[in-house]
Amino acid sequence: MNAEQKKSIKSTILECRDILEKDIEQVLINYGIYINKDWVNLRDLKNLTEEQANNRNNIEKAIEKLEKGGFEKDKAVMEYIKEVSYTYLNRLAALRVMEVRGLIDEILIPRGDYGNRSFIGSRFYEVAREFCKYEMDGGLAYLLNIMFEEISEEIRMLFNTGDEYSFVTPSSTSLLKVIELLCTNIDDESWKQDEIIGWIYQYFNSREKSEIFTRQNQKDFFITIDEVPATTQIFTPGWVVNWIIDNSLNKVYSEMQNGLRDKKNVEDIKLIDPCCGSGHFLVRAYDVFYEMYVEEGKYTKKEIPYKILENNIYGIDIDLRAVQLAVLILFIKTKTYLKDNGYDTNTKGKLSVNLVCADAILLNGSRLENLKEKHKDNKTILKMIEIIYEEFEDVRLKGSLIQPEKRLFPLFEEFKNRIAKKELDKAKRIKRKQIKGQENLLEEHSISLSDYKSQRDFTREERELMDSLNAIYSEAIKANDISRQLFATEATKSIKLVNIFMQKTGYDVVVTNPPYMGIGNMDIKLKNFIMSNYKAGSEDLYSAFIMRCEEFLNDNGILGMIVQHGFMFTSKYTELRESILKNNQIEEVVHLGTGIFEELTGEKVNSVMFTLSKTKQHNKKSEFIDISNCINRSEYPKITDGVKRYLINQDKFQIIKGSPFTYKLSENILNYFLDSNFKEYAHVQRGLSTYNNDKYLRFYWEVNDFKRWKWIDKIPGNDRYVSLDNMVVDFSEDAIEFYKSRGGFTGIDYYNMGGIYYPRSPYNSNFSAKYLHTDTIIEDDKPGIFPKQDVNIYFLLGLMNSNLIIFFLNIINPTNHYQVGDVNRLPIKGFELVYIDEIKKLTLENIERLRYKFSLLETSRYFESDNVLNLFSNSMKESIMNFLRIKDEIELAVFENDKIINNLVYDTYKVSEDEIELIEDQNGINNNFNLNKSNYNKLINVDNNPNYDLLSLKLNLRKDILIRTRLEKELYGEKAIKKEQENIINFLIGCIFGRWDNDIDSIVDGIIPVNSSVYLEDDIVEKIYNIIIKYFSEQYADNIFDEIENILGTSIERYIIKDFFKNHSRSYEKRPIYWHICSPKKTFNCFVYYHKLDNDTLYKVKSIYLSQMIDRYEEDLKYYTNQLIETRTNGDKGKEKDFKDKCSDLEAKLEDLNILDKNIMEILPYNPNTDEGVLYNIIPIEPILSSPVSTNKEKEDYYKEVGK
Repeated sequence: MNAEQKKSIKSTILECRDILEKDIEQVLINYGIYINKDWVNLRDLKNLTEEQANNRNNIEKAIEKLEKGGFEKDKAVMEYIKEVSYTYLNRLAALRVMEVRGLIDEILIPRGDYGNRSFIGSRFYEVAREFCKYEMDGGLAYLLNIMFEEISEEIRMLFNTGDEYSFVTPSSTSLLKVIELLCTNIDDESWKQDEIIGWIYQYFNSREKSEIFTRQNQKDFFITIDEVPATTQIFTPGWVVNWIIDNSLNKVYSEMQNGLRDKKNVEDIKLIDPCCGSGHFLVRAYDVFYEMYVEEGKYTKKEIPYKILENNIYGIDIDLRAVQLAVLILFIKTKTYLKDNGYDTNTKGKLSVNLVCADAILLNGSRLENLKEKHKDNKTILKMIEIIYEEFEDVRLKGSLIQPEKRLFPLFEEFKNRIAKKELDKAKRIKRKQIKGQENLLEEHSISLSDYKSQRDFTREERELMDSLNAIYSEAIKANDISRQLFATEATKSIKLVNIFMQKTGYDVVVTNPPYMGIGNMDIKLKNFIMSNYKAGSEDLYSAFIMRCEEFLNDNGILGMIVQHGFMFTSKYTELRESILKNNQIEEVVHLGTGIFEELTGEKVNSVMFTLSKTKQHNKKSEFIDISNCINRSEYPKITDGVKRYLINQDKFQIIKGSPFTYKLSENILNYFLDSNFKEYAHVQRGLSTYNNDKYLRFYWEVNDFKRWKWIDKIPGNDRYVSLDNMVVDFSEDAIEFYKSRGGFTGIDYYNMGGIYYPRSPYNSNFSAKYLHTDTIIEDDKPGIFPKQDVNIYFLLGLMNSNLIIFFLNIINPTNHYQVGDVNRLPIKGFELVYIDEIKKLTLENIERLRYKFSLLETSRYFESDNVLNLFSNSMKESIMNFLRIKDEIELAVFENDKIINNLVYDTYKVSEDEIELIEDQNGINNNFNLNKSNYNKLINVDNNPNYDLLSLKLNLRKDILIRTRLEKELYGEKAIKKEQENIINFLIGCIFGRWDNDIDSIVDGIIPVNSSVYLEDDIVEKIYNIIIKYFSEQYADNIFDEIENILGTSIERYIIKDFFKNHSRSYEKRPIYWHICSPKKTFNCFVYYHKLDNDTLYKVKSIYLSQMIDRYEEDLKYYTNQLIETRTNGDKGKEKDFKDKCSDLEAKLEDLNILDKNIMEILPYNPNTDEGVLYNIIPIEPILSSPVSTNKEKEDYYKEVGK
């Protein structure tokens, strides 16, 4: 199915959903049922017929059931509306699939030959013309109901018109519209493809999924019971499904055929998908089983489709609609196979489907007590009921993770013991009577209880137990009472689910794409359940399902899954990995990379698909295949380019502490991990966690009181050796008490100690280590590395930034989340003293150079205005080139030093040339040095501070070649030059305000107007000109002024008014310190300096600067009004128009100024506190700024904080 077809399906399904949901909501309103509003009492609905009143009662009971399942009342109504809409959409889609495939006569698609009705519709009209005449839809709704009833005799799960979601029927208008959309917008080719059912399901839930993904980064985010299905259902690509089925089910059958495992009849091979969704795996398995039956030759092609459903395929899911669709597509497959082979497609009474929804809501109360009372004499059945009720609590959350068989099997065993003991005792009594006087013969022929049990067949008794329980619930269905019927329905679901769990011999094949949900996002009930029952896999739902799926297997079974790759590497999954390595055999693992699930836009989920056998096979090698960098991954396994294969004995993984699946390591490198000794060299420590970074963290330029605010290593950059280091943390007594109360005040012994720090989760980058100042606090997400007394800090810093150590860390944990435990697992070799001294020297050089580079950036802790001034020359263009060149020269020098460090490390670890190539390739280092001239243009278009590591990969060129070429050819384009120019203007304005230059006359009130025509003092443009004279000399000032405007492509005044504040705000991380106050149409413009804000600042802006402009324009307007009157009196038409235009312009400007005046009045009084940070002070005056700075959430948090 191509992208265009999917796009059409998505838009159509969402439109159909909207139509049906609005319609069903209106139907419920007619019944007096509302969302977010009290329901109308049934007694007050005088317009309802007796039948409608009964229906209202039924709807109430269905909604109450949802409430008992965990929904709040309003959400239960919304859920009911959604489920009814989904039910009818699915039924119509099912009819459309069947009619397109020729499995039923056309009932939906209208044809001109039949009077613009469908074939069935026209036939119905012929026989029921009088009835149809009086129906708005020509009898369509009635006809559809007949069809639903008819098909429900074959497949009851989706078309059961007696279920709770059939109490409400959409209007004829909405049904007709939906049918039209399904027939018109989705082409026949799409309807013929099996996967369309899955996409319908996926797209129906796409809004909920999108909304949840938007929320997931919010504080205290977790997923509620009603959100679980939409969040966790992801459609598995067909090529992934094919690979997993081929390497599990096909593998099992092939090995049986080739004598590599015990042979079974095909009907005895069982496959289950415990998270089956809409059945993608089951559909593929159906086709494979069909071929297996045909090859076996035991059954006819007429019998095979039924045999597959009855014996081979099992599925569980928490979403009823998904299960219904899975059953539907299997039903359609069955009818298709029968049709294609010329057999009768009527499956009535012949289908037995082993798919069940794990969403039973077991209603208790009097129904349960009556049930227990009825069977009070049968202890086994009472115990079974008790177990089922306990195990099925919150099953909508837990799904197939519940484990009733672990308690039911012992119960059955106890039941069998009682039967066996009773029968054995009876046999012994009879034997004694027979051999009276010859008791010694009794001892010779006695048999133990266990031997008797092993010889006794208990199949009949076990079946009777299950049948008796089924019979209990079947009785309730006969009652004409909706609450009893709902009770019966849910109970029947639970028993069907138990039947699937109670496969004594286990399953030969388990395949699935399980849900993904981190433990932090789980509902508290689900979290506690997972922790209690799947502790080794409790970090995520998918890892818990790895454990559960392995339990479903029989001793020779194979598991095939697609999951996130984190379980293979991170320390959180150590126990799970060790269990797999000890008990199971890893067969094949295919590392897929990101972007596998196309509907997850921007997703960073790194996926892996694998197969493993239940039983470990010693000395067998596992195959790991990496296709993450292949272009056409969806063609796998047909592709070869870029595919990397590794064969390894899984026991080798246990060499590294935590047993990460480090399949890319050679044995030479792997053996280093036999001695993970990093703790002998340094201590790694996580530090302070504020639990509210927005409140307690600031950039250093936002505050003044450095007794309260302390430096902290909370910098997100990927720089090595040195970073901007520009953040501070609130260290007041109140703040410290808050950190302590949350358990975040950790690692205090290492605060202000000095050492090395690193980001635990660098974005889109490798591990990077940086120098940590002695006045800086370590942060939780930026742990500190503190060398032992005899270990030189600069040597260790150089070593930590070497390619080999980065490679080791990526092997230990490829998820880009470097935990403290990962660093401690590093193996450190002993270095020769001369190597230590050389690495130390080169590292110090790198630090010094990079600090100089950061000294040119205002937002860096290391900024030095003198270093900026020293790069100024007689030309602005040449000055800019000085900045660009010096930064690239530093980058190149650091690269050359790193190259030497890397070679010293490689030599110490005895790494071969082949291994170096592997290491640098895995680290994402491009070693291509063949420069293509086409790269020149690409280099010209990069900005003034490029990430050369990423650029190297993008342009397929080694990093130093890129930098050297840019320097030698001076490939600095307009983008880089303009950005550097903007930085210089930012610096000059800072100097004007006295931030960087104390020799300039200070602006006492911190306010500078932009246009001086109204004021006596210099405006900002004149001040920029004057400061150019100071720094560049009067001789060159005019030329430099002109150069600046040429580079900007506009006048300096226009740039200041239009673009400066946005650019300044962006470069200052949305925490600007030069604020542009203006009227809505920018008639008035001035800048205020954040660090000179006081209680009078806004009063001064209003009463001095704004008032002067208003007074001036009012005087001008008065003058030109008088002139206009005079010209009209004199009849001078030419001048009249000029004066009229002038008056209109002044009136517009005054209106603009008065709006600003009013806005300022609404803000006053304004009492800033510049030690609370920029946001705290800027949000109240954003209505008068040229552009907003804060986000909606930041505004919301601010007003919540200040209590406004």
